[in-house]
Amino acid sequence: MQYFRLRLLICLMITIVVINSKPAKAEEVKFNFMVGEEFAYKVRWSFIRLGTLKLVVKDTSRIDGELVYHTQLFIDSNPLLFFVNMHNVYNSYLDEKFRLRLFTAEERIDDILYETVYKFNYQDSTIKATYTNIENPEEVLQKEMSIDELLLDGSSLIFYARSRVHNEITESLTTFFEAKKGKVQINFKGKGGNQRISSFEDPIETYYVDGVMDATGIAGITGPFKGWFSTDRQRPPVKAKLKVFIGYVTVDLENWKKWDFIEK
Repeated sequence: MQYFRLRLLICLMITIVVINSKPAKAEEVKFNFMVGEEFAYKVRWSFIRLGTLKLVVKDTSRIDGELVYHTQLFIDSNPLLFFVNMHNVYNSYLDEKFRLRLFTAEERIDDILYETVYKFNYQDSTIKATYTNIENPEEVLQKEMSIDELLLDGSSLIFYARSRVHNEITESLTTFFEAKKGKVQINFKGKGGNQRISSFEDPIETYYVDGVMDATGIAGITGPFKGWFSTDRQRPPVKAKLKVFIGYVTVDLENWKKWDFIEK
């Protein structure tokens, strides 16, 4: 009986050791919006600075009772360049699933500049668009479209990517820009090695993505692209190579506010 108990005790100990020696499953780090963060990027074409791109999480509010994050994307061209003139602000209100709930911007339609508002109602599966002529506010156009999938604009596409870059997976997503839908394929590659950024003395460890945009997005972005994201918990993009209307450009992180990776 004692021999049987001893064998049982030994087997139990071996089982405990084997179970505890298994590799621990990597903890899934949930992406959280950081209100007040700002990331500004210089946009270069060869050695020419084309302008500045800035991404901001301004504040929070509620739409239809649900918490949303008000994000802003600023695009400003270099005033010294005669061949490009762009000064745009895109306001995107995103829920925690990165779904667009409200989007506002200025859009040019048939050579008329409109203040546009898109409201996304996922319960009714509709998008209600309102276009107000800036020079003649009495002229208001309305349009209704359907929603049958996740739609991502320029800002929400960046935040969605930030939530996924630690994975190794390929996804086909649908973009929404100026009331037009398009497709973008993103290959999330996980760790992408160290990248040297002009605003950092030392290289930064990054996650890497690449893919193809089969649509035309903000500032004429289309075709193949590459991106590198920091590996800290906020995972902001630190560098990108994009194709736009004049060719390939490099987007390089220049300055920032409220980035925990730097503040610690």
